[in-house]
Amino acid sequence: MSTAQQILVVYGALSVGFGMTLGIPLTRARMNSATAPRHLVVAHLSALIQGALYFGVAFGIGLSALTQWLDTIAAVLLVSGSALFVAGATANWRQGIGDHFAERSLGYRLLAASGGPHLAGALLLIAGTVSGAWSSSS
Repeated sequence: MSTAQQILVVYGALSVGFGMTLGIPLTRARMNSATAPRHLVVAHLSALIQGALYFGVAFGIGLSALTQWLDTIAAVLLVSGSALFVAGATANWRQGIGDHFAERSLGYRLLAASGGPHLAGALLLIAGTVSGAWSSSS
């Protein structure tokens, strides 16, 4: 297993664990109300979805035609973007933020910061994986 794959698998496991942990306050909120805080729901679901996604991405990056150091950079960028996203949603929930766009909260800044690493990592991953899969099928 490459370094990039290890990074993706470890983050995936941590993300699933964090998402499941957020299920505890989410359950408590739902026991007392028909709705739960929106940012808590976003943090919970995004952590779970990202965790599962990164297990698949770890497999996909194995097809990459990029050098191992570029694959590792892609993995670090993706994981960084995802961690910032979940941290932003969690911060918004913990601070009781309503509209993070209007309030320009810490969570808003973390969510906004997640875009660049996500996009750069995804582009590297897509380029490497598609070119690797394409060249191996020829």
